[in-house]
Order: sequence, then structure tokens, then C-alpha cells
Amino acid sequence: MCKKLLVFLILISLAAYNPINAQHPIDPLDSLYQSVHRQKDTPQKVDALLNLSGKDYKNLRPDILEEALEISGRIYYIDGIAKAYDLKGLKERRKNNFLKSVEYHKRALSFFEKSTDTAAKINCIHNLSVSLRKLNFDKEAYKHYIQALDLANKIHDSAQIAMIYNGIGNVYVNTEEYDKALYYFKKSYEIEQKRKNLKGQDYNLANIGEVYMLKNQMDSAHYYLDKTLTLEKIIYQPDKLGVIYNLMGQLYKREGKCKKSIEFYDKALPLLKKRNIKRYWANSLINKGICQTNVGLYKKGLENIQKGINLAEEIKSVENISLGHSAMVNYYTRQKKYKEALEAYKKATDYHNKIVNLNTKQSILTTQVIYETKEKDEQIKKLALEKELEKKHSKQNFLRLIYTSLGSAVIIVFLYLFFRLRRKNVDLELAHKNAEIQNYVMKIKEMENQIESGKKHTEEELKEKLRKLGLTEREIDVLKLISEGFNNDEIAEKMFISKNTVKSHIKNIYVKLDVKNRIQAIKKIQQA
Repeated sequence: MCKKLLVFLILISLAAYNPINAQHPIDPLDSLYQSVHRQKDTPQKVDALLNLSGKDYKNLRPDILEEALEISGRIYYIDGIAKAYDLKGLKERRKNNFLKSVEYHKRALSFFEKSTDTAAKINCIHNLSVSLRKLNFDKEAYKHYIQALDLANKIHDSAQIAMIYNGIGNVYVNTEEYDKALYYFKKSYEIEQKRKNLKGQDYNLANIGEVYMLKNQMDSAHYYLDKTLTLEKIIYQPDKLGVIYNLMGQLYKREGKCKKSIEFYDKALPLLKKRNIKRYWANSLINKGICQTNVGLYKKGLENIQKGINLAEEIKSVENISLGHSAMVNYYTRQKKYKEALEAYKKATDYHNKIVNLNTKQSILTTQVIYETKEKDEQIKKLALEKELEKKHSKQNFLRLIYTSLGSAVIIVFLYLFFRLRRKNVDLELAHKNAEIQNYVMKIKEMENQIESGKKHTEEELKEKLRKLGLTEREIDVLKLISEGFNNDEIAEKMFISKNTVKSHIKNIYVKLDVKNRIQAIKKIQQA
């Protein structure tokens, strides 16, 4: 009997053991998703899917998110559509695609206007403001922050108020109004202290320290950043710690303590790289390269600056690209390679103008497509409202028929079939509208591709502008060689003319362009 029991237990153990599952454990999130996926399509199912999709803010599940959006559109669940678009905006922001992020957040906000979920609406407005701020659309970001602050005050949500104060402070950092920035960061810090929210306190302390550094008040900057580091030892946030080390590196760099600055950048870089925080990662590489150049480590400095520029170009971080090319100017100047220094300066100017123009054009196109899709979104809202009214009317009519006459079965069946057919027609119409929205989204991609393939002004167009300024063909040729970094002797040799003739041409150029030296002349033609 005991032997039979032992064999039975062994067989059960073997049956329970699955070598595939042992090697590939089931993801708990997938298990939860399958459970929700099998449920009937209802608002509760959509909320559960959105909750699963957004469990990890930095790794939003696009498959679950798209399913939630599709079901929300099919059952006309306005809150579900709004929250899904808000999460899509966060996903694009995580990829540094801020224009796309703005588009999704604005669409979400248009649906939240019909919602009673004020907290979710505030969160959406805040998310929109952050993406606008990243694009340096500071005026529009500020307008939305104030809108969110008004709503947060109405519902007395201190957590949201603290977050919004912090966002407004960052807008003022962008506009270099540092005293106003300090005012809002400190107000946010006070609220977080009352809430005993250590993470919020840590975030504001770092911002306050950075502002004091920008104001060149180094003692205050050290005080707040050291306080931030102390707090980090308690809560430990790898993302935030990397940023704080970056700020400490900037602080010591500003003080001219390059070796100490390099130590902090060495601490920051592994954390920023691991967490894929590319903006600060690029900034740390470039600043470390600058410090290495300043202490004579030219080879290592150049390598880090170039890596930082490549990373900054990948995410279109204008401020870091500009910083990187300025660092290259410094590097080549120290190496006495003045021609290369001039090229680096021109690159920085050209790239900055290119990105600014591209962002402006993309912003216009995005606004245009949002405008075109707004009508479709409004039709979805109208259909949702019609369905709600239709449900109420259907129920009232059904009850009225039941109570009026038991003998009216034929009429009841007729009305049921009529309303069912009408509902199907509304479903088909909504599907058609959703398909049209997808076509408009495709238009964005096509127009963005057209912008990427835009060409710069031709050399002949530039010459024509210079002719209008009164320059002769020979003077234009001399000016072109000046812009390429050639000296008078080299220009004379290339043009087969005497040095005195070169000097005469340069004098005429200065008079006609109303400039005093070569640098001013180069800047003048860049602005032509």
C-alpha cells in the first residue's frame, strides 16, 4: 500500500513538472492579460487593459494599449479613448518623439472635455505641457500648466499641484527667468514636505540646486545638490541619481575643477546609459570631453565629444548638438587647427537652423492634421452620445410596450429589430470614421518624409543675394574663399591675383556688407 502511494506521488510530481515552463517562466502580466482578454467588451474591461498597459510607465505595452483603444471606439467609451491616447502620448515622449506626443495628448484632451474624470484630465494636460516644454514651446506649455493648476485647485489635489508647480518652474528655467523658477520649485518642495513625499522633495531639491548653479551662486548650488545626494542614499532612484551626478559634474566644471567634474561624469554615465536617458547621457559625454580637453587629454576628449554629438543628433537634442560643436571649436582652437574650428562653428549654426526650421514645419503639419482629425473625433463623440440616448430610449420604449399590452409582441419584435439594425449602422459608420483617421495619421508620416528630404538653398541662390548687395563676381569669389577659412596669401594663389588686389577686394566687401572683419562678413552671408 505504501509503495503504491509513493509511486502515485512521484507520477503527480512528474506531471506537474514541465521543462518548458521551467526554462521559460510565464510572465505574470501575460497571465493577467489573458484573463482580462477573455472578458466581454465593456468599459470595465477597457479600464483593466489600460491598467495592465500602463503598469510599467517606461515600458508601455503597445499591443494591450491598441486593444483597449479599439474596444473603446467600438463601444463608444469616451474615457477609454481619452486615456488610451494619453498613454500613446507618453509612449511617444519616451521615444523622444515630442511632436507625435503632443498630437496624441491633444487628441486625448479633446475627449477628456466630455469626461467627468477631472484627475485624469489634469494628468493629460500636465503630460501635454511636458512635451510642449521639451519642444521649447514655452508659452503654450505655460498656458496649459495654468489650466491644469486651476482644475487641481478646484479638487484640492495637492500631489497634482506640486507636480504642476514643478513644471511651471521648468518653463521659467527654459526662458532663463531663474528667480521665478526658484519661486515655483520652492512652493512645490514645501507641498512635498507636507505630503512627506521623499521622491518629490528629491526632484525639487535637484531643480533648485541647478537653478542656483545657472545663477552662478555656487555655495547655494552645492548646498541643495549635496542635500539631494544625501536623500538619494535613502530612496535610491537610479534614473535620478544619474541626473544628479550629471548636475554635480556641471557644477564643478563651471568652477573650473575639471578633474573633480570628470569623476562625477564617470559616475553618471553608466547609470544614464543603463537606463537609456539619452539627453543627459549625451550631455555627460560632451561635458566630460570638454573637461578632458581642458586638462590636456585631447584624444579621450575628442572621442567623448564625438560620441555625445552622435547621440544628441539621434534624439535631435538641439542644445546638446550646439554644446558639442562648441566643444569641437574649443578642441580645434587648442590644437591650433583654426580652419577646422571655423568648420565646427559653421556646422553648429547650420544644424541649429535646420532643426529649428524642421520643428516649425512639423509643428504646422501636426497642427493641420490634428485640425483635420478633430472633426472625426467629434463625430465619434456624437455617435457615442447618440448610442447612450438610444439605449435609454430603447429601454423606455420596451418597458412601455410591456406594460401597455401583452398582445403587442409583433410590434416589440419589430422595434427590437429596427433598433438593432440602426445600432449596426452606427457601428459601421464609426468603423469608417476610424479608417479615415488612420489615413490622416499616414499623411503625417508622408509629410514628415517630405520635410526630411527638403533641400538647402543652392549656391547660385546665395550668389544672387550677394549680387543684390552690390558685390561683383570677383568679390563673391573672394568672400567664398574667406568663408572656407583661407588667408590672403592662399586666396591670391588660388585666384592668380596679387595680394594687394585681394586686399582691395576685401576692403570693398567690408564696405558693401557694412562689416568690420571676416567673422562679421561670414555671419552676414549666413543671414542673407
